[in-house]
Order: sequence, then structure tokens, then C-alpha cells
Amino acid sequence: EMERLSSLEASSSEFNVTRNYLEWLTSLPWGLHSNENFSIRRAERVLDRDHYGLEDVKNRILEFIAVGKRLGAVPQGKIVCLMGPPGVGKTSIGKSIAEALGREFYRFSVGGLFDVAEIKGHRRTYIGAMPGKLIQCLKKTQTSNPVIMIDEIDKIGQGHRGDPSSALLEVLDPSQNGSFMDHYLDVPVDLSRVLFICTANVTESIPGPLADRMEFIRLSGYILQEKLEIAKEYLSPTALKETGLSREEVELTDDALEALIRWYCREAGVRNLQKHINRVYRKAALHLVKADEGLITGEEEEEEK
Repeated sequence: EMERLSSLEASSSEFNVTRNYLEWLTSLPWGLHSNENFSIRRAERVLDRDHYGLEDVKNRILEFIAVGKRLGAVPQGKIVCLMGPPGVGKTSIGKSIAEALGREFYRFSVGGLFDVAEIKGHRRTYIGAMPGKLIQCLKKTQTSNPVIMIDEIDKIGQGHRGDPSSALLEVLDPSQNGSFMDHYLDVPVDLSRVLFICTANVTESIPGPLADRMEFIRLSGYILQEKLEIAKEYLSPTALKETGLSREEVELTDDALEALIRWYCREAGVRNLQKHINRVYRKAALHLVKADEGLITGEEEEEEK
């Protein structure tokens, strides 16, 4: 390709195509990988810091790290698929797993994806051709062993440009992804050291051959007590920070949080609870600003309290 490039004129379209191809080829992390951390203590600390509950998921990750420590390398096997209703923390736990292992993290969603080229890349003959998402991930993370999260795998589409779920079969098969062929690069790329994590809301819409390659871990949701702890430890401090308030100015009591969860946020996840807590703090911020500007009289302030 270099010889070919030297014989082309800089003004020709073929020159740009070849130059882009060489740039992609030389910018990939061939043989480079992150140093992995197999410390169970560190992994437990990271997982407990970012998530409350989810014992099944945490135990599975700790088992994975323990086997990796015994082998001296990350074990190859089934792909982990986190399954559960919206708002239970499927996507956010992927970042915690990457941090616990000391790896780079990359996420892309395949919800509504119809084009196989998004996975396998375009052929170089097309104008504006690019490699697929997996090669883009390797270039961005600059490591050959990142944690790749494939979001919304149950909503993957199927159109006239091919079937992306069939293209993922090669990617997610440990016996095949050691020599993954991207249409754009046209050279084998080793994806065997990549840790793939998928997320889904339901399993029924995932094609059978794809589901066969996955190990499903169900995140069923949180009970009232768990939601209360999550609100106190994670959601409330985050909402205070986002609204510019302090604990001295506004206090959300346990009784208020319990009433909010019991009567207004009864879904499995905590996304709706987060919205309601943010709403409470926004109203408090408005009240405080109005009081500072003298827009609220003493009587009105007593009524609002």
C-alpha cells in the first residue's frame, strides 16, 4: 500500500482513499493492551461504591476476576448479557466492571440498527467508507482488550442492507473472533481479548443463535428498602450537586423519600425516582432564589413551608 501511495498523484481520489486506509491501519493498537487488575478487594470496593444490591451480577464479575487471576489472563467463554427492566443500572454497571478490571470502556447501542456495515465496515470502493464500530472502538481506546458494551441488543433491526444480528454472531463467538475480518481493513483483527457485555430488556426478541452465545444475568429491580438506600446514597447527593444546593439548605427526610417511592415511583428501576428527586430540589432552588430576591413575603414563606 505504501508503494502504491508513492506512485499516485496527491490530487487523485485514489490517493486519499489509500492514505485514509493506511491511517486506519497504523492507528490501531496492534499488540497493545491494558495491564489488568485481578484484585478481588479492589473490584468489590468499586462495585459496592457505584451500585447498591445487584448481588448476582457482582458475584458473577468477582468469579470472572478470580478465574482470571488463577489463569493469569481473562478467561474466554460466554458473553455476559445483563437483562432487566429500564432504570435498574445495566449500562452503568458496565463502566464499573471496566474500572474494576483496569480496562478502557467503550459503549455503543445497536437499538434500531439496520445496516451490517455498522458492525463489519464498508468496502473501500465506496465514497466515505469507514470501518465498523468495533475497529473504531479499538482506535479510540488504543488498547486491544477494552470492555465493549453492546447496548439494547434486543432491539437490533433487520433491513434490506442485511441482518446485523447475524454479523454479531462472528463478533460474539470466542472461537471465531480471534480473526475478525472488517470489510474496510480486510486484514484479520484479534478481538479474543475484548470483554463483551450486552444489555437487553427482554430475551424473546434476541435471535436464537445469538442468545445461545450469551450468559444471561437477570436484574429484576429493587424493593422499597433498596430504593430508599439508593436514593440516600446516590440519587440525592447527585441531585443536590446538579441543582447547586447544600444539605444545610434542603433536607429530604427518609419519610419523604419513602412516600415518594411508595406512592409515585413504583416501577422496577430508579430512573423515575431520580426525576422526582430532581424535581423536588428544583422547586426548593426556586423558592430559595425567590426568597433571596425578596419575592416571597413572610406569610407566603410560612404557607410554602
